[in-house]
Amino acid sequence: MADLQTLLGDAYKEGMTLDEINAALADRDLMDKSEMDGYVPKSLLDKANTEAADYKKKWRGALSEAEQKAQDEKEKQAAMENELNQLRRDSKIAAYEKNYLGLGYDEKSAKEIAEAMFDGEMETVFMLQKKFQENKERAIKADLMKNMPAPPSGNQATVDYSKQIAEAQTNGNMALAASLIRQQAEANKKQ
Repeated sequence: MADLQTLLGDAYKEGMTLDEINAALADRDLMDKSEMDGYVPKSLLDKANTEAADYKKKWRGALSEAEQKAQDEKEKQAAMENELNQLRRDSKIAAYEKNYLGLGYDEKSAKEIAEAMFDGEMETVFMLQKKFQENKERAIKADLMKNMPAPPSGNQATVDYSKQIAEAQTNGNMALAASLIRQQAEANKKQ
């Protein structure tokens, strides 16, 4: 950004008042006029807007009462159609949002994806679904790791089925007891 001394050049004096600065800047072009091509000065725009409003008032005044009623009806009809379209949009988005909430999406994501789906922004829909899926997978892995039993410590030298053998004998299940005795002997033999 240019400083005041650069803008004023030779006209700059130390300790200038605001009025002196304004007077010195009044004679200078601070920007290139070629950059203004295609732009309308604000005064012309304001004048055109005022004229348009005046013509609209004159036109409305020149309309017969029946034409004014017809024009008012058109405006009311357009407003009702806009409102109806907005209500339909809101209703459809709410239905989509309810479905996504049922799938486990949080409220913010469900609303975002429902709006994107209604508006046909499929890239946003797929991006949000991918994000949801990644979060779900992370949560499942974390849950599995949390609930995984700790491995037994150390190296057991012998297998002991004595408690199960005693239960089987107490219940009179001699076939199970014999099977357990054989399994214990095999396990201990391998070690």
